[in-house]
Amino acid sequence: MMIFSLKRRLKDYLKPLFILVAIGLLVTGCTGEAEKNRQPLKLLADADGQFANASLDKPITFPQAHAPKKDYRQEWWYLTAMLTTEDGQSLASQWTLFRRAVGDKHWYFAHAALADANNHSAAYRNGREELGNVNITTEPFNATIDDWQWQSTSTLLPASLVYGSAIGSINSALDVSAVDGAIKEKAVTTTRETDWQVELKLATTADYFLQGDNGFSLKHSNLNIASHYYSQPFIDVTGKVYWQGKWQKVTGTAWFDREWASQMLGQDQQGWDWFSLRLNKNTALMVFRVRSDQQDYFYASIMSRNGEIRSIASSDITLISHHKNTSSDSPYPQAFSLAIAKENINIKVEAINKQQIMRFGIEYFEGMVRFSGSHQGEGFVEMTGYSDK
Repeated sequence: MMIFSLKRRLKDYLKPLFILVAIGLLVTGCTGEAEKNRQPLKLLADADGQFANASLDKPITFPQAHAPKKDYRQEWWYLTAMLTTEDGQSLASQWTLFRRAVGDKHWYFAHAALADANNHSAAYRNGREELGNVNITTEPFNATIDDWQWQSTSTLLPASLVYGSAIGSINSALDVSAVDGAIKEKAVTTTRETDWQVELKLATTADYFLQGDNGFSLKHSNLNIASHYYSQPFIDVTGKVYWQGKWQKVTGTAWFDREWASQMLGQDQQGWDWFSLRLNKNTALMVFRVRSDQQDYFYASIMSRNGEIRSIASSDITLISHHKNTSSDSPYPQAFSLAIAKENINIKVEAINKQQIMRFGIEYFEGMVRFSGSHQGEGFVEMTGYSDK
């Protein structure tokens, strides 16, 4: 009877898993002969009248902005954190929850990672609300996908956030014993050397910052391609991580971004470079470049803890990529020269760990950086569209 029960549970598990694998192939552009030579990232350039487009006529309001926007094709809730352990080790972590509409179905994917200067570990979750493994509520905000959870006592923050590879039944086996003649099943959890876990408390007193024109964020120099986009770069963090075989208390800072749109790229655009940099304790700089074979598009903003935000036009930003010369190196740039003359910013931004590549469908680099020059500090860079060349 127990073996039959296990087989039935396995069959029930594999059915949604098969569906998820099939839709994953669709989402990453691997269906059909015409799609085989197409960059998966180009799915973000597809236009479809079935979904709403970002517009200046649709202002961002809170707390409704935190809720899923299913009228749009895709969206994400995104957090990066710079952490310091009790013994002074620097760590970087990322958690992102994505939603992608395929027809009238809504698929959720979560990516997360933890890294130090030399090591990088990543994990993945996916599902649908109809399958019972995804649940999102707004007041208070809760986003659960399998065993990963963002749980707020308010509309978004403060919150607790738990994710990693070491949650739930890792290397689990069935411990079967007879108690009063009844068969009992108990999950036995063992920990692998490569397992990792992040458990954070997130808090802030700052307001949300609306990027672009009151939250309407253009992505193209000539076309009306845009998203709705807001940020919160001043989040204080406490918690603990399981890393390299032991639990360690951590403190640090986190940066939250929220974005939704139906079209994120033009057909002439290959991908983007996005930076979240802390110029000092009370000042944050966000910069992105959407790369094009016609004309790159830039945007930047400087945010102050007191709630002020100052947008910087594309023409005022200079960004130069620095690649390694050997073909065996990563296709991603390892450094950038960034200058915004009107803000007296002239810095060199360097990736700390070139292993910080996420390979779950559409590949991208997501990693900690340090910068020097007119300002010194740390932050994150996200790079897409390089590995598909």
